[in-house]
Amino acid sequence: MRRVAAGDPGAFTALYERHKGRLFSYLVRLTGNRHIAEDLLQETWLRVYRARGSYQPSGRFQTWLFTIARRLLLDHARRAPGAWESDTEATEALSAPERTEHGAEAKDLLLRVERALSALPPGQREVVLLARFAGLTAEEVATVTGSTPGAIRVALHRALQRLRTLIGQ
Repeated sequence: MRRVAAGDPGAFTALYERHKGRLFSYLVRLTGNRHIAEDLLQETWLRVYRARGSYQPSGRFQTWLFTIARRLLLDHARRAPGAWESDTEATEALSAPERTEHGAEAKDLLLRVERALSALPPGQREVVLLARFAGLTAEEVATVTGSTPGAIRVALHRALQRLRTLIGQ
C-alpha cells in the first residue's frame, strides 16, 4: 500500500489481484447476491484507492481492507434492507471444485458447507468467513467487527460447532 501511495500503479494492481478473491467471497456469502457483492467490491477498491494518501500502516492491509468492505456492506444493508435476495447458485459456484476423480464427493461436501454457512446467524457467518476463509486472526476480526478478541473466539467456537452439526446432518 505504501507503493500505491507513492504512485506506483502496478502496486495497486498487485494488491487487487492478491485480495479480490477472498474479499469477493466474503461479500457474496454475506449478501447472498453476486451483483450486490460485485458493486460492493468495486466500491471498496475505489475507497482504498482514494484513501491511498492517508493510509496509515498500523496493522495488516487486509484488516483495513475488510473493515472498509464491512462498513460499505452495513451501509448498503441499512439503505436497502430487503434488497438482498439469496442467490444460492452464486454462493455455491464460489466453491465448485475442478473436475477430478473425487470431484463429485468434493462438490457434495462443498455444497453442504455452503448451505451450512448460509444457515448460520449473520454474526457467526461473518466471523467464520473472516477467520477461516479470509485468514484473519481473532484480533484482526475483532478490529474489523468492532468486537473483542475474546468475543470473537467464543463466536467462532460456537459457529464451528454449529457448522459441524449442520454438515453432519
